[in-house]
Amino acid sequence: MCEMEKRTLFLIYYSSLLLFLLLDIALHLLHHPEPHFPWERIPGFHALFGFIGCFILILVSKSLGHYLLMREVDYYD
Repeated sequence: MCEMEKRTLFLIYYSSLLLFLLLDIALHLLHHPEPHFPWERIPGFHALFGFIGCFILILVSKSLGHYLLMREVDYYD
């Protein structure tokens, strides 16, 4: 992957995080139902929780694929 593609992907990732964070804060201010847990009172919590959860899921799946599924080039020889 070239440097320009990486930069574009990071720009997309961070701009989507910012967009969803702003949307979550706006919805939090406009319509805020009674929270069931204390952390639901934090504006932007759901957007950040989802983003961090997806990031961790990607890291775990890549590490599992690297350490459990990948074999040496001459494995079947």
